[in-house]
Amino acid sequence: MPREREGYSLWFSTAILLLVVGLYGFLHSPFFKVQYIQVNGSSYTPEQLAEIAGIEKGTSLLGLDVDLAVKRLEQEPIISRAVIYRYLPDTVYIQVEERSPIAMVPSELGFCGVAADGTVLGRVEGAAVNLPVITGVDKNSILVGKKNVSELVIAAGILRELPRAVRDLVSEVNVVDRDCLKIISGSLVEYHLGGPGNLKEKLDVVATLLPRLDSVSSQAYTIVDVSNPKRPVVRKLP
Repeated sequence: MPREREGYSLWFSTAILLLVVGLYGFLHSPFFKVQYIQVNGSSYTPEQLAEIAGIEKGTSLLGLDVDLAVKRLEQEPIISRAVIYRYLPDTVYIQVEERSPIAMVPSELGFCGVAADGTVLGRVEGAAVNLPVITGVDKNSILVGKKNVSELVIAAGILRELPRAVRDLVSEVNVVDRDCLKIISGSLVEYHLGGPGNLKEKLDVVATLLPRLDSVSSQAYTIVDVSNPKRPVVRKLP
């Protein structure tokens, strides 16, 4: 009996070893190497995304660390969300959602884009230079990829709450004083919001008044106080 048990143990150990070796060979088989990288929803090329994610052609498809690759992609400022799929035998599919600038902010690099969640994007170019400008923010705090600059989060939140047609009429959001947040329209009408409390109600008033006042030609310096959204006050100064 002891010899039979020893023989069985040897057979079992050999079978396990062969299974491990076979599995290793299966995972590293040329048949399951990354050969194709497909991308959807991105302004990056497949090669650029693969480099950011750390995915190299010729490496094991089944051995790919998907979580790590996704983490690397989502560290890129412009990418808000990434999902990676593996399709046997040789394809990686990358689906991304990208941030787009809702405003721009002066920085040491020039004007940088600001996403709707306050994330600092790269330098703005082309049509993006017509975006509203966020003022009152320390230039030294503006770093590409930074997500927690409170003034930018507040300003981006203000713009995000406005309808697109109204947002297109805004030239500036001033956050230098958090107790006196300001929206300035293209016709230089100032909307004083007060502090961040009841912001949605205040912006509803702005969304109603701004298109009307911007359509009226006036030489007077106009301030609209919506700090009390139930009783907005329009003042025209010489």
